[in-house]
Amino acid sequence: MADVYITKSILHILDSQVGLPVLSEQLHPKSTDTEFFLAEHLKRLMEDPEVKECVLLEDRENPIRKILQDYQQNTDTFLSMSKALAQSLYEYMMSNSEVPPSDLAVVSFHQENREYLGVLKFNYKQTFTHEVNHQEDGNINSIIQYKRTIANINQRMEEAFVMDLKDMKILLKEKKVKINDEKIYYLSEKFLLCKGKPSDKEKMAIINKTNKEVLKKHYDNDFKKTTDLKKAMVENLTESDELEIEEISEKVFRDNPEAQKDYRDSIEKRGLTEPRIKLAPKTSEKVMKKQKIITEEGIELHVPVEYLDDRKVKFLNNGDGTIKIEINDITSILNK
Repeated sequence: MADVYITKSILHILDSQVGLPVLSEQLHPKSTDTEFFLAEHLKRLMEDPEVKECVLLEDRENPIRKILQDYQQNTDTFLSMSKALAQSLYEYMMSNSEVPPSDLAVVSFHQENREYLGVLKFNYKQTFTHEVNHQEDGNINSIIQYKRTIANINQRMEEAFVMDLKDMKILLKEKKVKINDEKIYYLSEKFLLCKGKPSDKEKMAIINKTNKEVLKKHYDNDFKKTTDLKKAMVENLTESDELEIEEISEKVFRDNPEAQKDYRDSIEKRGLTEPRIKLAPKTSEKVMKKQKIITEEGIELHVPVEYLDDRKVKFLNNGDGTIKIEINDITSILNK
């Protein structure tokens, strides 16, 4: 992924236990460490398989869209925009106590000649550290708890979004929170008021569920057909980082038109209506990496996809209906 370059940033404190937001009146001081910290979170966010593409709704009154549109037209309003955004979110938090308190980092940055606005909601976490108490009889070292710390550089964000300033398209990472006794995605449904496509994680959940259902219904989980389906997906992704549903169904289920129809219809009914399903490179790599096989006795094999139905790993059908697995030409074995 291309590097992220921070132009400016600001931090607002949204602790609902305090009773009012602590809004910064000035930009965050320039700091190499801080900019690296924010840039790493932004890069990780934009590659996150749980991120979904969203567009702000225009057919409803939407104060957040107005705030973001005004900023898009005049980026000199960064400070006032960030405060308005933080104030609006805090007011929503105060009306809905289940929304996690947090620090809110608002960031202007660019990547590959495109300008973005990043909003990172650092939900508070409980962490522990040491404390040294100096006593007359000597030091006492003890463990103490901090209840208002934020994610470290290696932790994934739970809630954040990035907006492309050119077209105002949003990449959103969110979590469900109980609002009025119902768990909902409050950021998209109540705060931003945006409509999103399924995330990569949701796309793969739909595809994997459909794979299992169709293979069980039409082929009684035949292992050869399972490997054919996996290999067809990998071939698609190798060529274009996209899954072409029509092509996969025709190739794998060419002997069964009913299975082809079930496969296409099931994926569409679950929300993937486009003929070509785009996946981020990291998601594609994960799909292409290995096939996990578990026998009824609990034996697990993780077979690289390129060795499925290959001379190195052979799956043979026995006359009694069982399957024999052969692993050939092994030069060394590691115990782990």
